[in-house]
Amino acid sequence: MAFIKFLRGLLIFSAIVGGIGFVIANYSWVFAKRVKGRIVNVERVTDPNAFISARVTPEQMHSYAILIQGEDGKLYTASSEDRKWQVAKKDYCVDALLYRYPPWDFNRANTFFNARLDELSLCPGETQPPAGSEPTTPEEKKPMVPALPTESH
Repeated sequence: MAFIKFLRGLLIFSAIVGGIGFVIANYSWVFAKRVKGRIVNVERVTDPNAFISARVTPEQMHSYAILIQGEDGKLYTASSEDRKWQVAKKDYCVDALLYRYPPWDFNRANTFFNARLDELSLCPGETQPPAGSEPTTPEEKKPMVPALPTESH
């Protein structure tokens, strides 16, 4: 009987330690914040001119700083290396998942990183893309027409 109580206690202790270990190892995912709201600003962190002159990693090339005003009225900032943020522009509505730095990372505790863009859409009541999201340079205004296949004999 004492052996069964010991095994039961050991099993409960193992489950608690395993649960705590899981939360610590996956803190950013467990405490991630889902934010739905309007994009206030999205900016590339690395200047595009740096791509030509320096060695830039893919992470730096696709690194963005994001500011979202949530439906609750709060402003949320995050960084991201998700390439989908390149098409996200100011005044689009977004559904994003923001991962939180753990409290033991003292310099960044409770700030957000690795913002994942889940859904990008026009905000409710809007039928046109926001101003400023249309192509502005002549190259961007050209319609994307696929090249016709050439006949080879």
